[in-house]
Amino acid sequence: MFLIDALLILAMLFFLFLPITDRRTVRMRVCTLCALLAVFSVSVARTHVGPVQLAGVVSTH
Repeated sequence: MFLIDALLILAMLFFLFLPITDRRTVRMRVCTLCALLAVFSVSVARTHVGPVQLAGVVSTH
């Protein structure tokens, strides 16, 4: 998942630094960035992270 997240971040940076020439380019940039950000947020939210154990705190279930 981290590779996919890194690729999404690179794609967002690519579209962020495209030159602005007219209104259509701005609209395309904003729509693409929003779509990539939505996919990235879903990807981050669905990434499974192992249980976190703080120093000295043990979870007993």
